[in-house]
Amino acid sequence: MSGRWQRWLPGILLVLAASLPFWFIQSQFTLAMFTLMFIWMALGMAWNLISGFGRQVSFGHSAFFGVGAYTTALLLIRLHVTPLLGIPAGGLLAGLLSLGYTVVFRLRGIYFSLATFALTLILQNLAVYFSGFTGGDVGLSMPLLGNAPAFLQFTNKLWYYYLVLGVAAVYFAVSAWFQGSPLGLFVRAVGDDQEAARAAGVRALGAKVRALALSAVLTGIVGGFYFVYVTFIDPASAFGYTVATQIAILPMAGGAGTLWGPVIGAAVLYPLQQELNVAFPNLPAEIGLMVYAVVVLLVIGADANGLYSLGVRVIRALRGRARPASPEADVRRQVS
Repeated sequence: MSGRWQRWLPGILLVLAASLPFWFIQSQFTLAMFTLMFIWMALGMAWNLISGFGRQVSFGHSAFFGVGAYTTALLLIRLHVTPLLGIPAGGLLAGLLSLGYTVVFRLRGIYFSLATFALTLILQNLAVYFSGFTGGDVGLSMPLLGNAPAFLQFTNKLWYYYLVLGVAAVYFAVSAWFQGSPLGLFVRAVGDDQEAARAAGVRALGAKVRALALSAVLTGIVGGFYFVYVTFIDPASAFGYTVATQIAILPMAGGAGTLWGPVIGAAVLYPLQQELNVAFPNLPAEIGLMVYAVVVLLVIGADANGLYSLGVRVIRALRGRARPASPEADVRRQVS
């Protein structure tokens, strides 16, 4: 792909996504599916900052997601604070929570992943235990105010579509900035070889902490938007293992550590899961994770770097076949 097309492609895809309700999305189910797809896409891009670029694979980002969702919900329900303030507050609290992961950064590989997963399960149990405050297993429901834009409530669900599409677009811009920023370069260097990065003068722990804090803030913000859209949250849907795993699997399948990986992973796998749920309504709820696992295994078998890398390889192969061979190339083949 030429440099010109690479620069224009994000804008083209954004315009295409914005136009979908006018010619492709014809039902409320499809509208909801695309709205949630953009939410998972944004979550994947937030996760990718530390776990993709930094190769610190976290299965505990649902902790930040749940903190953002519960903060937004509790401020609205207990104090009648608009989500316009509750959502950024949830993001800030998620960022503060991430500072407690400093000890976990001493672990590497699968031990780091397991530790982050354990932390989010602890938060799930705490949310169940303090039921008088969090609602426990019953959860919290958003007070329905009708059409109240000041509280991010709309009778026309199309507003939510464009709202989360805008969030996903902003997150893509943040990811592109992060990839080329000094912090992003430091994090990638630490992810490639921590000892070599330290020898080169990179403060490994500081870089990882800052990257995780940014990732946590973005994840917490999406948690708030999720609550506003779904209008309900409980410990399982905020901190549960399904959410924790799905946040990680989508960008991993698309291509962790790449700019487009989280976008491709969510765009391919989430609609696939929803269509399977409609086609086979009697299947267990966990079928989505099973489908993700099978797809990830197939993708890794074809290309260990995910769908993005696989797609690049296919495009290059097709270009190579379509390009006519030059006389010089024919001579070289005959000589060899």
